[in-house]
Amino acid sequence: MVSLSDFSEWMKENTELSDSSIYKYTRAVNTISNELQEKGVIASNLLVMSTLQLDIFIPLILNDPDFTIKNRTGNNMYSNALKQYRLFRNVENFDVANQSEVMGAIENYAELKETERSALVKSRIGQGIFRKSLIDKYHGRCVVTGINEKKLLIASHIKPWAVCSNAERLSVENGLLLSPTFDKLFDCGLISFTNIGKILISSQLSAEVISKLQISATDTFDLKVSDDLKHNLEYHRDVVFTTQGRKVI
Repeated sequence: MVSLSDFSEWMKENTELSDSSIYKYTRAVNTISNELQEKGVIASNLLVMSTLQLDIFIPLILNDPDFTIKNRTGNNMYSNALKQYRLFRNVENFDVANQSEVMGAIENYAELKETERSALVKSRIGQGIFRKSLIDKYHGRCVVTGINEKKLLIASHIKPWAVCSNAERLSVENGLLLSPTFDKLFDCGLISFTNIGKILISSQLSAEVISKLQISATDTFDLKVSDDLKHNLEYHRDVVFTTQGRKVI
């Protein structure tokens, strides 16, 4: 179980949020967890969930009508707290979903053929048909860096795997081909993209880090955008992309 003090200490060490904001965010995660668990929106406390489970339940929280009103009244403080907590859990790598948990998250997997189940599990870890489709679409190059060494390319889901339908988990329109650094940045919500491929950079990253990554807020990349890809990018910006609290170096 992760503690709220762990979360608080992480924000102190890794963001430029004020002490009062850190206190509010820590309390917000606890409040959200208790209220939504009591309401039956989430199955257990956020602090005991795996990162895979967080990706399933955070969207449910964000779409809950009572939460929406509470969040709007609080100037988006509650949604920002959730995004910080998701980032904290992903960056710190407290847990890694095992294959049985991945299989359990595949809806109606018992009714699927063995080849279909295998494809879905492999898509979770960026292998198989999903990765091959992205390599073909992007001609074997990272969409940001242009790196074309296949050993260094990762098939990144845009809409997190845990909240996808089985079709979305294998859809080339729900993926980007990225090098390891940019895959991690994208998965944690430290970067995102507009519908025309312009990069969005989280305020969590310092100017020094941005310079070393050799990216700029004016950079635009060819994501080979389709309507489905736009829809998934919109989800990533709304639910995953983190804008609060710049990282301190």
